This record gives sequence, C-alpha cells and structure tokens, in this order.
Amino acid sequence: MRKKLSLLILAVTVPIFFFMAWFMSSHGFSLFLRQEKERIQLTESIVFREVQDKMKSLVYSTAVSRAAELRTYYLSQGIELIFCWNGKPIAGAKFPGPGYEALLTGQRTAMLDDSRSPEYYAVAESVSPRMTMILLRDISDLYRLKDQYRTFAYLSAVIASALLTLLTLILAGVVIRPVSRLTEAARAITEHTGKNVPLPTNGRDEIGTLARAFSEMQTAVADRENQLREESEARQTLLDALAHEMRTPLTSLLGNARLLQHDLSAEERIRITDSMAREIRRLSDMDQQLMKLTVLRHEELETEPVSVSGLLHDTADRLREQAAGIAIEVRGTDSLITGDRELLSLLCDNLTANALHVSESGMTVTLTAVPGGFTVEDQGPGMSEEVLKHICEPFWKADKARTRRHGGAGLGLSLCRRIAELHKGTLSFDSAPGKGTRITFTTSLPAVDDSFTSPVA
Repeated sequence: MRKKLSLLILAVTVPIFFFMAWFMSSHGFSLFLRQEKERIQLTESIVFREVQDKMKSLVYSTAVSRAAELRTYYLSQGIELIFCWNGKPIAGAKFPGPGYEALLTGQRTAMLDDSRSPEYYAVAESVSPRMTMILLRDISDLYRLKDQYRTFAYLSAVIASALLTLLTLILAGVVIRPVSRLTEAARAITEHTGKNVPLPTNGRDEIGTLARAFSEMQTAVADRENQLREESEARQTLLDALAHEMRTPLTSLLGNARLLQHDLSAEERIRITDSMAREIRRLSDMDQQLMKLTVLRHEELETEPVSVSGLLHDTADRLREQAAGIAIEVRGTDSLITGDRELLSLLCDNLTANALHVSESGMTVTLTAVPGGFTVEDQGPGMSEEVLKHICEPFWKADKARTRRHGGAGLGLSLCRRIAELHKGTLSFDSAPGKGTRITFTTSLPAVDDSFTSPVA
C-alpha cells in the first residue's frame, strides 16, 4: 500500500513539478529577453543619432572610411555595427548568417537570430537613402543563462519529488499502520488464530473511532464464538448422553420383545409387558423433557403476577396421588412474584417430584414460600458434594437404581435450572448424606407493585 501510494504520488507530482520548472524558466527567459531587446533598441537609438549626424551626406569613398572608424570606435564599447551601402556590407563587415538582408527595408526593423550559436539580436535603421546601419548584439549569454536556470529548475523538481515521496512514505506509514493493524485483526478473526492485535483505540480521529468500533466488534465476535462453542459442546454432550441413556431401555425392549416370541405363561407375559410399558414411558418422558429443554433455549417469558402459596398448593394437590404414604406440607408467608405461571408450575412440579422419588413412606416433603421464591425440602438420603457438582447436568443420576425404579430420565433438574435462568433466578442446593436435601429457587425479576403478604393456611 505504501509503495503504491508513493508511486502514485510520483506519477502525479513529477510531471507537475517538471511542467512548473519548464514554465518558470521559459517565462523568466521571456522577461529577460524582452528587457534585453528594449535595452538594445534604446542603445541603437542613441548610436543612430550620433552616426546620422556624421554620415548622412557622405559619398561612397568617404562613407566607407568613416564606417570603418565608427565600427572600431563602437566595437571598443562592446557595440558591433554593420554599415550597408546599397544593400551590401562595407568597411570589412559581413552578416553573421543568412537572412539579415530582410532588415534592409529602409525603415527601422529588428530581428532575433536564435537559429544558430551564438544568438544575435539586430536592429536596422536607414542613415541615408543608400546607407543602412545595423546594430548587432550577441545575446548568447542570455541563452546560456536560460539553460542553466532550466537545469536548476529541473534539478529542483527532482529533489522536490524525492522529498515529497519520502514524506509520503513517512505519512503513509503513520496513516496506514492503524489500517494495517485493523486488517491484521480482521484476518485473525477470519482465520480463527486467536491472535490479539493491539489496536490504536486512543486516537480521537476517524481512525481511532474506527479502531474502537472494531475492538468492540472483535470482543463481541469473540464472546459469540465462545458462546457458540459452549453451546456446541453442551449440545454434543447432551447428544452423547442421550445416545447412552437410550441404549438401556432399547436393549431392554429388544430383549423383552424376543422373550415374547417364546411360549410363556400369562403371568410372565404380563410381567414382561409391564416392564416394556415402563421403558416406553421412560423414553416418552425423555422425549418430552428434551423437547421442553430445546424450546426453553429460545423461550421468551410471558410474565404476570404469580402467588407463591397458590403455586405450591397447586403442586401439592397434583402430586399427592403419587405420594404413596409421603406427606406434602405447604408453609411460609405468601407473596407475589413476577414470572411465567406455566413454567414456574413446571419448575415446582419437577422439584417436588424429585423430592418424592428420593423419599420413603412416612417421610415428609415440605414446600415453603420465601421472599422472591420458594424451597422444596425432603428427608431423603441427601447428596454428597461430588454429586451436587453434577446434579444439574443432563442425564446425571445420583442413584441410578432409584431412577430406573421411578422411570426418571435425568433431565428434570437441567430443565429446572433453565427455567430459573429464564426468570433471572438461581437454584441453590443444601444437602448432605443422611440429612435430606433443600432446594431454594429465587428470582431477581422486579416484584409487582401490588405485592402482598399473608400467612399460608
């Protein structure tokens, strides 16, 4: 880029500089030549008056001797005179070249002879009807001065072009360096090299503004790439786990299907078909949970005021039939929170269902309304710190035997965490082996204006 710009500057400026040098030298020479002509013509007028007084009435022989005297006299003063009698030079004079006969018109005439070297300027005037005086001045010094001046002007043009080119290279480096950095940074983004290119973001000019905008874009692109990478890894992990999870029920279904091809008693057929129904329900539940997870990745909340105690009572009423001797209690002080009623019901149902799955007959699952959310607490076996690290991962099962018995898919808590994230909330787990588990959901969405509190019956 710098080379192209320098060549472009040279291509544009060199002709301009040389034209200016030629024009200035030619114009200057024209001025000098005009002044020299005026000076020669003035000199000729003075000399002519002196010569006319001395030669206007002379005969040929006397005119020749007098012309020789005058030529010698004025030549000593640097003035060359040529006297012509009837169109022919006399007294040993001769024309410097052809064409000077055109001056012998009987009137005052002038001629510039620059067709050869040395160059002359001649002025002619009639002294008498037969005699003409020609004043001849060598102006070759003026032409040599013109050539020297033009050479100097051309040399100046060359030096000016070189200096301008050097200055262009320096300025181009200053201007193009930020653009080169932007180009390098763009190439790093395109090629995914991860190279951190420093950008001139401190400038207050257009380049600085562009660099700041590009830096912001670079950060946004990097964040988006990281997000896409994380989503891709999470999606691949989910698919790998799904493939692994589906293998067990499909293998069981295949084995039971083959068993049904044999002669079995009615009791054995019922047992096998019941097992197959459980595996099918498990696959169906897995499909539904995955669909919900997929939909919730792009879900937009339709929020409304939701009564926490009403939410907990609805969940308790729906799940009591599955409790099988397990008590469900609702406690706490009611309040209104902002959220999607259907998703919050799904969240509460899943947490409560998980608590029922880990509980035994005679135990109690407690649902408690708290400011900004609720807690679900069970009296089950609890979980270790290692289990808590993975509890919200898809298909993670702390107790695989219990999960198989209840037909769980290992997606419930992943779904719960996503619902909490949509509500700008959190799920916190408090558990230890042998001490049960308490899960707390709180949302950070702004509370509604008509929030109220009242004891839960």
